[in-house]
Amino acid sequence: MKHSIVYCSPNGATRHVAEVIADRIESLGGSAELLDLGQGSVRRGLDNRLPSESLSACLWVGSPVYVDHMVPPVERFLESLPAGGKGCAVPFVTWGGVNSGVALHEMGRALTARGYALLGAAKVLAVHSSMWRAGEALGAGHPDALDDSAVRSLVDVVMARIAAGGVELLPLSALNYQPEAIREQASRKSIAMAKAFYPALSVMEDRCTQCGECADKCPAGAITLNPHPAFGESCFLCFRCVRECPEEAIPMDMSAAEERIRAMALATNEPYPTRIFT
Repeated sequence: MKHSIVYCSPNGATRHVAEVIADRIESLGGSAELLDLGQGSVRRGLDNRLPSESLSACLWVGSPVYVDHMVPPVERFLESLPAGGKGCAVPFVTWGGVNSGVALHEMGRALTARGYALLGAAKVLAVHSSMWRAGEALGAGHPDALDDSAVRSLVDVVMARIAAGGVELLPLSALNYQPEAIREQASRKSIAMAKAFYPALSVMEDRCTQCGECADKCPAGAITLNPHPAFGESCFLCFRCVRECPEEAIPMDMSAAEERIRAMALATNEPYPTRIFT
């Protein structure tokens, strides 16, 4: 069986997990195709509704957790899937050590609503996406070898279940693991709300060379050159443009955000940093 591994990975951690999954599938004799939702060509395909025949019968879907939820490109992808799917699916998320939120349950719910049977799932600890400048970032060093080993064990279970005819499924309720208080908080959170806590993105025009690197790498397609970068509403605060601008022309002071993130992590203290659901 061919496996499609569809993911969005502004900071590389979700891509890393996707690649570990693909390598393990192929080592077990399967076939895996990686599809990066952050690539412009893939985004345009979704705008035209990605044809269902381009996806395999086993669909893996990966997202980082932002503000307790899956990121918008993954949400849009799941919305693009036709109803009545007859394949199996495995959602997975990476999270930065504060709160893995309700993203995994949301993804599982969207997949089952479209007819996919869940064969497993995973949440994997990763370095926090807003702390790339921090000396002691939350999740530093992750995903590590132990995380990778856990992901491979998930692939082993999924492949075994497929070989057995998919008779053993993961109940959606298993992904509803957060306490009621966390679920209730997540219902009030959004990217739009989070934007109020960060300075607006801007460009130092004397440094900007209009190279277009930021627009090319934006996973949301939120940046246009006019003639300098302009930031649209679809931005979901991944800050890839800030990190990767070769001229450091997009300034962003993350110090206040880092303090707030550490405080939230202490208040949450979520168990099982990396967890496999089978």
